[in-house]
Amino acid sequence: MKSKLLKKYSVIVAVMVCSIFLAGIMMGKKEEGAEQEQKVKQEDNKEFMETVVLEDKPGRDFEDSYRTLNRDLFENKTLIPWFQDETKEEIEDYAESVKGDLVEVWDEGSIIPQGLVTELENMIYQSLNRSMDKISWEEIQQSVYFKTMQKLGEEKWHPDMEEMKLLFPELNEDGLELDSVYDAYSAACGNEYCYDLFHIPTPDSDNYLLAIDSGGSAGICYLRLAERVNHEFVTISEFETHNAGYGCVIQYEGEYYYIFLQNNYALKIYDGVRAYKLGENMEYENLQIKYLPYAYVWKNLYNTPEGEKWDRYIESIQGEIDSNEYLIDGTNEDECRVYFGDEEEVTEPFIVPENEKIYADNKYHKIDFTNIGIPIYMRKSNFYPSNYNTTWHLKSLFYLRNPQDDLIVTLQNMEIDPNSFTSVNRKPALVQMWFKRMDGKIYTFCLYHVSDYNYMLNVVRFEGNEGNRIRTDILSPQRHFVLTEGERYVY
Repeated sequence: MKSKLLKKYSVIVAVMVCSIFLAGIMMGKKEEGAEQEQKVKQEDNKEFMETVVLEDKPGRDFEDSYRTLNRDLFENKTLIPWFQDETKEEIEDYAESVKGDLVEVWDEGSIIPQGLVTELENMIYQSLNRSMDKISWEEIQQSVYFKTMQKLGEEKWHPDMEEMKLLFPELNEDGLELDSVYDAYSAACGNEYCYDLFHIPTPDSDNYLLAIDSGGSAGICYLRLAERVNHEFVTISEFETHNAGYGCVIQYEGEYYYIFLQNNYALKIYDGVRAYKLGENMEYENLQIKYLPYAYVWKNLYNTPEGEKWDRYIESIQGEIDSNEYLIDGTNEDECRVYFGDEEEVTEPFIVPENEKIYADNKYHKIDFTNIGIPIYMRKSNFYPSNYNTTWHLKSLFYLRNPQDDLIVTLQNMEIDPNSFTSVNRKPALVQMWFKRMDGKIYTFCLYHVSDYNYMLNVVRFEGNEGNRIRTDILSPQRHFVLTEGERYVY
């Protein structure tokens, strides 16, 4: 009996020892696995900003999806690799070829002589698309516009430093620092924001045209015609503009005119000129000459077999997407609408507290445009500039929703940055974006303003955060002159 019990307890002890030994092995492997998992996470974080190509699999971990998608997709992935200086050159060459023949326009009875209008229209026609779309003073000096103004004698009314010191003897005083003639202009005007001055003498008076910046971010300028009486400027008349436009004074058939490049404030492009007849009523005695689109012509710039499948669709939307309802073409002052494709409007509760504080209307849409089985939520809207620097573009915020707890997480790096589209960097601005389904995949359509009134459409298929360009089309306008007389500008 004792031997049986001893044998039984021996078996139990042996089993317990084996169990403890196996448990130790398993614990070691678990710790080793945890350590390896930690290394993987550290490596993932280290390569956070690198491109990751993912397999399309269901049930993807939410944090993994966030890490994959929280990147700049709509600039670096949909445009930069394919847009070069040669691309812009090709677009501008195409725009030059489709703009149409020069057809001069003049309204009989206009306050601006026909000969001057014809001169200005020829200047505008020659300028596209090489010389009007300029920002820097160095570029403007080489432009057709500036050469035309020189031919019309603008330098005669623009005093240099020597002339300024003769006209304003006080500028010769010791201790007055004048680094350029523009310092002399502001000193003579008595206003630090006076950026230009023109001397327009007549037999009866000593007149000046003073160009004064408002000093605000909107870029408003005031042009003041004044007579100098007893060393003081007495205002005769004045008007305001929304851009300086490298204005010049010329004399034509015995009358004086102030002419400057007129810009499209939303796109920050020069699309015409404005001429003011200098006198007591110059605020209303003016003519705006703009060379504006009346139709768009499309051209495919790049294509793939996958992209050719979209031929009929793109042809079907051309009359809609290139209208002034969705594009700025200078013919409509109303704000453009945001374009939508197959993205679905979110009807279930979806609240982003910070947006509720900023925007009166918050509509969200969702679609799995990265093709990994996870819908991305978005809030799309238009950004219209209220300053002289930024340009019109699409604003969009992106979010993921955790299916486990409904937590809404912002994809901050995917946000289309409103500060990245400025008149200084002159890079293409994303203005419309929408999504379409075909053959079980979702395609992203990105429409960019490139230059002047030229646009470019890129079709991209995302797989995770890798963008594959499918096709590129450009659209440039046929144009005609549109004249507006007697319009009083008020900001």
